[in-house]
Amino acid sequence: MTSEYLVHERTLLGAIDSYLSSLVHTRPFLAADQRGALEHFADWWLNEQGGANDVSVVGAAEVRGYLTRIEHGGAAMTALKSFFDWARKEGLVEAG
Repeated sequence: MTSEYLVHERTLLGAIDSYLSSLVHTRPFLAADQRGALEHFADWWLNEQGGANDVSVVGAAEVRGYLTRIEHGGAAMTALKSFFDWARKEGLVEAG
């Protein structure tokens, strides 16, 4: 539930950190791939798009926009889907 999280986890960067920390049963190279993809997305969102560092404001349209701009979007799409599935389960973003 969102109210259980500190402010850090509600930020995009904080949520990514928490998600990556939850990957304890993931092979290291797969976790590293996810880290790279999510950090690249966060950099694009925060620095190139000027987006807010608030995980709840990033929606499907923004993710699709990002994926159309990068090469080799399959790995990024997998990482972003897993991250946002986790964020929904944790109550950080709304289902939809």
